[in-house]
Amino acid sequence: MSAVRGAAAVLAFFSLARAAAAAELPGGHVLLRDAVSDDGRIVAAFAPPPDERCWLVRLFERDRGRWSPVAEAPGPERPRTGECAPVVGVLAGDGRTVAVYAPWQARLVVFEREGRIMRESGRIELPGRMGKPFPPTGQTLAVARDGTAVLVGAPHHDCVLAVPEDACGVAHLFARAGREWKAELRVPRPADSRATDRFARTLALSGNGKVAIVGGPGSWERAGRLWVYERAPDGAWDLVSTLDSPDPRDLEFGGEVAIDDTGEIVAVGAEQKVLIFRRRGDDWPLAAALDGDEPALGTFGGAVALSGTGTLLVVGAPRSACPEEAMGVRCGAVRLFSLRRGVSGLSVAKAGGLEPVAWAAMADFGWRVATDASGRLVAVQGKLAHLFER
Repeated sequence: MSAVRGAAAVLAFFSLARAAAAAELPGGHVLLRDAVSDDGRIVAAFAPPPDERCWLVRLFERDRGRWSPVAEAPGPERPRTGECAPVVGVLAGDGRTVAVYAPWQARLVVFEREGRIMRESGRIELPGRMGKPFPPTGQTLAVARDGTAVLVGAPHHDCVLAVPEDACGVAHLFARAGREWKAELRVPRPADSRATDRFARTLALSGNGKVAIVGGPGSWERAGRLWVYERAPDGAWDLVSTLDSPDPRDLEFGGEVAIDDTGEIVAVGAEQKVLIFRRRGDDWPLAAALDGDEPALGTFGGAVALSGTGTLLVVGAPRSACPEEAMGVRCGAVRLFSLRRGVSGLSVAKAGGLEPVAWAAMADFGWRVATDASGRLVAVQGKLAHLFER
């Protein structure tokens, strides 16, 4: 089966190769969902927290090929019960702004780097009613390139009774005005959505902050769906398009989504594939479909990242089989694809693969991926956080 399908897509094969250089962050560090600054000089990760804190965000900076910690932001004190709520974190393209979201507590904290210190610059309490106590994990936080807007998903809020499951989900866009964060957009579950869409479990925000995508993976043998919103010249937000899988039973469609800086290219993780949509007017038709054509690849599309320029796509397949020289299962894999816009369509070419410094069973290499604006630095999470310079 071809790795790329569609009349608008062309595939050229390249041999898989290691990146020019690879580095590892210290053990225990876990990359933020958006972890790399636009210029590729800053990488953000959750560090092993001190005993008295729930989490710790640490920034690393590249200087002459070395990655060194330069700033950190400690989370709240650990409660007496000892149980800390899971959080989601993102780094803005400016490399200075970090947002950390605790879905269980419906609270968002924003930090700004000042020298070697990360100072809290804003705190947002999500409005609305929490309909379920345990929100599903997912891609529920995104930030604009300059850190002045954040898109937050609450897939467990504003629930109504429905069959086969309660219909829940709402998303909020907040914009910074000086030292304050103000609600700019509330995105309720669309009228044409289904209870199984898991609305607001998946979202993305273009780097320029003008295109927002909200949706989620499906369930009950129905594919997920993504809704595309755009800021109009008068500042209002309009629903302009929906993104759907060609397979109506693609339960994984919408589990991961990535968007370029201008909102023209959108990559969506699906069932053992990645679907690429390219804007045409007010619509984003399907431009290409990549599938894991290598038998050993498992959960291809389990993680996706797109450079700000829209020219490099990074795809994680974290449950891929281990190579022959390694023992065990779920070593993981990462594949790179180069994208080129043309008048007649979008051409896609395999641009190589990435390997960890050392293979390890159950490492799930590629369960999180990120890249900078140009696609020169790629960050990959497995048991360790790897940084590849192309």
